[in-house]
Amino acid sequence: MFLVEPPPSQGDLHFRVLGIPIRIHPYFWLVTLVLGLQGRSTPPGEIFMWIIAVVVSIVLHELGHAFTQRHFGGRPRVVLYGMGGLAICEDCDRSTRSQILISLAGPGAGFAFALLLIVLLRVMGDGVGLILGDVRIASGQIVEPSGISLLGTILFWEQLVNPFADQMLRNLLWINILWGLVNLLPIYPLDGGRISREVCQIGNPRGGVILSLQISMAAAIGMAIVGLVAWQSIFTTLMFGYLAYSSYQTLKAYRQHLW
Repeated sequence: MFLVEPPPSQGDLHFRVLGIPIRIHPYFWLVTLVLGLQGRSTPPGEIFMWIIAVVVSIVLHELGHAFTQRHFGGRPRVVLYGMGGLAICEDCDRSTRSQILISLAGPGAGFAFALLLIVLLRVMGDGVGLILGDVRIASGQIVEPSGISLLGTILFWEQLVNPFADQMLRNLLWINILWGLVNLLPIYPLDGGRISREVCQIGNPRGGVILSLQISMAAAIGMAIVGLVAWQSIFTTLMFGYLAYSSYQTLKAYRQHLW
């Protein structure tokens, strides 16, 4: 999530996916484990399912960025670390169009994967449905529903016979959809924040940076309030509070540099 690549360590895990080098820093496992510990009674099997789902989802997200960076002439690499993931590329095209497409590719990969999972459910004959407010849409027969709730919307399906598979499906859908939506917020350094910066800089590079950081601060403060009041989530409040402070510090430093 944050744009500082951690230094290499002896505990790093290295592998490649279709030619893209991927490094997983040890802190990534620690933070993922902490996020998965919803309570002391969390079964080990559920924690394991959560960790696998997070790894798969974030790798897919960053590969979305990385493949698009490679398309625009770069030689990207992916790093998963304590606060999320980075698709790093020093030599890809820096044009506004390229950078916007690169930023969109990460959330897009997650949304596409979630859609693929839903399509696979229907191909296997399982029912799938959606509840949005008072509107209910369903396809196929659903006797024993299982599902996830996201921002007032409920996505549900016929519960899978294998409970571990059903848990994995819930994790994958929740992470890929929610992670994509969060990343599209106009908050720097999230993907939406990068898109906002590129758009604001069109025709006004210096003023655009200032405007994008102001938007970032306002959006982050708003999300911190939502996390505290509506969701009662300390983690969400702290995360967006930090992002608001980070945008403020960046804006302050940028203005001092201009003067």
